[in-house]
Amino acid sequence: MRNIIITGGELFNKGAQAMVFITVDELKKRYPDHKIYLLSELDLRRPKEERDIYTFDFTGWYPVKYARAQSNYFLRQMCKLRNTREYNEAYELYSNCDLMVDISGFALGSNWSYETCTLYLDHLEFAKEFDIPVYIMPQSFGPFNFKGENAKELDERIRRLMPTAKIVCAREQEGLDLLANHYHLNNVIQKVDLVLNNKSIDLCHIYKNESERNQFSILEKSIGIIPNSMIETVCEKSKIFKLYETIIQFLINEGYFVYIVGHAESDLELCNDIKNIFDNDRVVLIDKDLSCLEFNDLVSKFKFVIASRFHSIVHAYKNCVPCIALGWAQKYQSLLSLFHQEKYAFDFSKGFSTEIIIKRLQLLENDLVNEVITISESLKEIQLDNVFDVLPEKL
Repeated sequence: MRNIIITGGELFNKGAQAMVFITVDELKKRYPDHKIYLLSELDLRRPKEERDIYTFDFTGWYPVKYARAQSNYFLRQMCKLRNTREYNEAYELYSNCDLMVDISGFALGSNWSYETCTLYLDHLEFAKEFDIPVYIMPQSFGPFNFKGENAKELDERIRRLMPTAKIVCAREQEGLDLLANHYHLNNVIQKVDLVLNNKSIDLCHIYKNESERNQFSILEKSIGIIPNSMIETVCEKSKIFKLYETIIQFLINEGYFVYIVGHAESDLELCNDIKNIFDNDRVVLIDKDLSCLEFNDLVSKFKFVIASRFHSIVHAYKNCVPCIALGWAQKYQSLLSLFHQEKYAFDFSKGFSTEIIIKRLQLLENDLVNEVITISESLKEIQLDNVFDVLPEKL
């Protein structure tokens, strides 16, 4: 059986998990005779019984290319002997791979570490070595203002490797312009986020045996708060807590119940800290590890959400739930503009005014019905085509 490898995905973050599930579903529909692997070192650390519930398999990053590329015979043999079984399995997998699909979301740009960008480019280099066609699905790119001793190396690798992909799908116009103008790519097109574009998933393509989902009984007149620990990289933690305290107190005064929900494992500590500000039954922490499917069910029950995770906003809009977006990058503004909701987007990297955010909350409250209609109409247009139609009909 021939193979397909998905890169850039994992199952711990709900947005990344949703992208994996949708991609697996689309690939199984299009290429039913291929075996699908998710390249995720993180998920390989899960107990085997957790991984075995899925119809797809997991693989790690064994750089076969580097073992083969060593000009020094001794070093080449040392690389291979590090784990002969692992090396042989990896070589067999990669040599029989017909397609690599990248679903990173956002991993290439000067806001990311050298290691993050290098790993992204390593996947492209490794695919090139094995003649594996690469399709880069909708994601954010840039900026490309690399500095320091590795700047030239990264810039040159991007210039050399990004043209090797068959198609590069930029999620935002800004990313498309950067790739086209800065690196002169002619293989880049703009496509909407693949989770937003998706209408449904056949769960038989995901689970060997689907288990029962967590069900939540959400009180009437409830709001979801979905924080993002990444905000702490662009804003002082004390200011973040003060803002959430002000927002939640405002919502309580307006008669709402407030549910604080983690969208990624890395956000759970922040969620707990925000909940601990309030000794109030109207503020509820949902600390269960939800799947992206359970999160989607949950978010559909809120009147609106105040969210900082990109794909938590995507799930809200897929359910026609309005949103105040507390973001940290251009992708948030671009997402909200698709739904004519720009006035509810805030960029913490540029500073913020608590007073203005509260005023926008009041505006959303007063115009909730109309905003739901606007979001619903926009969603129909966004889902007219399928972003996976960029893939080849046959392999």
